[in-house]
Amino acid sequence: MKFHNSRIEAGRRTLNVATNADGSGAMPPLLLLNGIGFNTALLEGLAQGFAGRRIVIPDMPGCGGSPDPALPYAMACMASDMTAMMDTLYPGEAFDCLGFSWGGALAQQIAVQAQNHLRRLVLVSTTSGVPLPLGDAEMVARLMDPREYTDPRRMSRNLSAMLKEGGAGAGLLTRLAAPTPSGVTGQIMALAGWSVLPLLPFVRAPVLIMGTSDDIVVPVAHNRFLRCALPSAEMFELESGGHLAPLASPERVLPRLKRFFGAVGGEDRGASGAAHVARDGGTARGGREAA
Repeated sequence: MKFHNSRIEAGRRTLNVATNADGSGAMPPLLLLNGIGFNTALLEGLAQGFAGRRIVIPDMPGCGGSPDPALPYAMACMASDMTAMMDTLYPGEAFDCLGFSWGGALAQQIAVQAQNHLRRLVLVSTTSGVPLPLGDAEMVARLMDPREYTDPRRMSRNLSAMLKEGGAGAGLLTRLAAPTPSGVTGQIMALAGWSVLPLLPFVRAPVLIMGTSDDIVVPVAHNRFLRCALPSAEMFELESGGHLAPLASPERVLPRLKRFFGAVGGEDRGASGAAHVARDGGTARGGREAA
């Protein structure tokens, strides 16, 4: 699968967006949203697993090939811009969305304010915005410092620390492009004080929540807390690999993602409608499904 990068008008702003030319209309478009300071190439490895689908990966302002934000922005504004971008690319079509880390927060915002546009939602290693115990306080502090993103050596060091299985992430590190200070600051400010937790129970789209048990950035407790607000959501946990495991080793999550996105209506939930809770490499907690 080859991606083409182009500047696209996305509501209030112009963004660099990676799209593929070989996707068909058999499935809805798939919007992939990245973590703080990350560029489109870091999600392309995961995207390769969705051959035949129309993929959209935007660079946030100041990241990758997107220009710096002219002004600070809120998650609600960016969610509106994402919806407008998808409507420009695929008018009138509902889309699936996968949000990783910071992108998972943006995906939640899209889910609560653009429900008619969203078919299915996946939240990966992300937070509800509600303060919960931190994993590694020093690492989280570094990730909130824009200087850690603009120095390639610091950025590489931090990515390596977020990969518990370093060998798998070697290719991931080579795809990193340092963001601008304004870009990182804009994302951090958008996340500060943000939460749509009270509105999550009203999300109608089917939801899959993914996390990693040894995540030092967003402990898996955040994902379990999200499921309290989304009681019908399915949940899948990787046993190891760190925060970046879904990006560094996409083969570990792709089978589960394909089953979720490929399902029609609620047929993959079983006759009772109960949610699946599974872990990779083991039996399902809840007795529904083996990963």
